[in-house]
Amino acid sequence: MSRFMQGAVRVAAAVTLGAAAAGGQSIAARVAAAGQGEVRMTFATRADVCGDGGSTLGVGDSFMMNSTSEFQGHWSSTSCRHGPARVAIEVGPSGVTNVRTHIGGKWTDNGGRVTDLGVVSAPAAASFFLDLADKSDAAGARNVLMPAIVADSTEIAPRLLAIGQRTSASTEMRRTAIKWAGIVGDSSMVAPLAALARSGDDGKKGVGEAAVFALSQIRGNAGVPALIDIARNGTSTRLRSQAVFWLGQSNDDRGRREVRAIASDAGTPSDVREKAVFALGHSDATTAEDLRFLRDLFGRVDNERIRDQILMAMAQSDDSDARKWVMSIARDENASVEARKKAIFWAGQGDTPTADIAAFYDAISNETVKEHTIFVLSQRDDKAATDKLLAIVHSNGDPELRKKALFWLGQKDDPAVTKAITDLVVRP
Repeated sequence: MSRFMQGAVRVAAAVTLGAAAAGGQSIAARVAAAGQGEVRMTFATRADVCGDGGSTLGVGDSFMMNSTSEFQGHWSSTSCRHGPARVAIEVGPSGVTNVRTHIGGKWTDNGGRVTDLGVVSAPAAASFFLDLADKSDAAGARNVLMPAIVADSTEIAPRLLAIGQRTSASTEMRRTAIKWAGIVGDSSMVAPLAALARSGDDGKKGVGEAAVFALSQIRGNAGVPALIDIARNGTSTRLRSQAVFWLGQSNDDRGRREVRAIASDAGTPSDVREKAVFALGHSDATTAEDLRFLRDLFGRVDNERIRDQILMAMAQSDDSDARKWVMSIARDENASVEARKKAIFWAGQGDTPTADIAAFYDAISNETVKEHTIFVLSQRDDKAATDKLLAIVHSNGDPELRKKALFWLGQKDDPAVTKAITDLVVRP
């Protein structure tokens, strides 16, 4: 992050934060006075913030991050505990070069020049970091905004929204600020976020998509009506697809009904319908009604890509009846060969027992489907799949199918398989 926040110290020194620190100085003034090196501060965090004292921290059920990645969702590890924020600012000749946020834990000696501001006001700290973000177009938006996001006793959504609305800011800074405006904001964020979604509806991964995600995160599903409107009337299929996806992740009945309606609508672009099917089948909120709908839709739709999405969703479902339905499509001799091949493929990618796939191979007669089932077995690493492939090789069945099984066995890096193949080759 060599370009991160260039000149930020000069900017920070000129900002009045309204909250006095030691000796009546603001945090900005104290950071500016510290000069080059590492500046540390500690402050209280929100009740839904946790961390391991090191590089990993979490915010509620919405966000987890560490030094290399971030993802949506709650960290269930017991080592994620509530505690104060410890923030380290690295200051170089041109200003702040990095910001690191830790929750809990203790400071260690880094061997460099360190200025510790001690415990500071959480609202004052949030204002300081928001001011830094507001004056910067540099990379590292997540790092500079995170201290403000975790700070206790702060209402930062309006400031985050303002940063997201600033067209002169970097795309990364805008996207990050918009995302968090939805996560920490309330229903007052719906209208401006919807406007950002529409203004950023350019078919690219940018402000529009960030605003759609933010709408999906607002408490009480307040953003659902706006998401429904974007899903139906957005001007790019990409943004419509994103709205459909996040509607499908919600536990809101209005949103899920709309996703089912979109999946059924032949007048909706295929990409959007596919995303609707994916969303219905790949969600913690998936219901029995959703699965019944997908089974019914499979028989009514003639779009092969949508049918493929249905098979994938059902095969990867936690519902055992859904997985059995996929196998019934594979066994259906009245179904097209392509549909049967896709059904057994997705069954193999899901949790269908290998024993069921092996039994399926023995029970069917279509050579093309049998050949594809050999490939499906080859993609599994369990002993049952390897044993079945070896059994096919040693059988008195179709020589071409035996060759296929032998070929796929040869791709496995397994000493036992290598020995079995060698024994087969040298057998008198």
